[in-house]
Amino acid sequence: MLEAEPVMVIGIDGLSAAAFERAKLPHLRALADRGAYTMKARGVLPTVSSPNWGSVLMGAGPEQHGITSNDWQRDKYEIEPLCRGKEGIFPNVFGVLKAARPKLHLAAIYDWEGFGRLFDRGAVRHAEHVSKSEKTAAAAIQYWKQKRPDLLFVHLDDVDHAGHEHGWESQTYFEEADRVDGLVGQLLQVGEGALVIVVSDHGGTGKKHGNANNNDLLVPLVIAGPGVKRGKLGEGVNLYDVAPTVTAAFGVRPHACWIGKARGR
Repeated sequence: MLEAEPVMVIGIDGLSAAAFERAKLPHLRALADRGAYTMKARGVLPTVSSPNWGSVLMGAGPEQHGITSNDWQRDKYEIEPLCRGKEGIFPNVFGVLKAARPKLHLAAIYDWEGFGRLFDRGAVRHAEHVSKSEKTAAAAIQYWKQKRPDLLFVHLDDVDHAGHEHGWESQTYFEEADRVDGLVGQLLQVGEGALVIVVSDHGGTGKKHGNANNNDLLVPLVIAGPGVKRGKLGEGVNLYDVAPTVTAAFGVRPHACWIGKARGR
């Protein structure tokens, strides 16, 4: 079991595994060098944001949590969730931690507004939507300095916008990835000593994503901090492994309906 508190999860929307081949990403590379990492973490189908961020937060895939598209809403869905938590959606990392350890200070600051419907709002002490990654990172840094939460999830969306506007193989996309990497560096500086997890939701092909191919499906996952065994994470890593990795850091067992595995031991 990982023995690290606090925890900072940094979600970079649309950051492809290919970015590590062509962008500079000095802060993410340095984090990977001192932690556990893979460039082949597998997302879920369809390769769009709601099912994949839902899987990150919920420790399971669409077949379990029922988030099958970006059209999903709490009162609008195609399939029922296999299990339901306190707020009627599939059990997620915030709700599971709150139930097990009510005194934990949990927070989420996110760039994409849709992210806010994917977790138990009542479980977090602070949830804030801030548009544009630079402002989102600044808000997260300020909150971390002032409140020192036990868990902070930061979602940054500008890399995804660059992919849609310029293409996932464009130089502008890789330059935007480098700019956001600078924001990650600022977050890492204030989060020194924390368990840090950096993860994406999908890559892209051309100016789109949602395809059933490795360009869209495979993303980086980096885990670094106290108790993390350095080196490559190996085979069989999925986005839904993030939630049980976070709960393990607090000594909390994963929810019975989760299928993910804790990583970084």
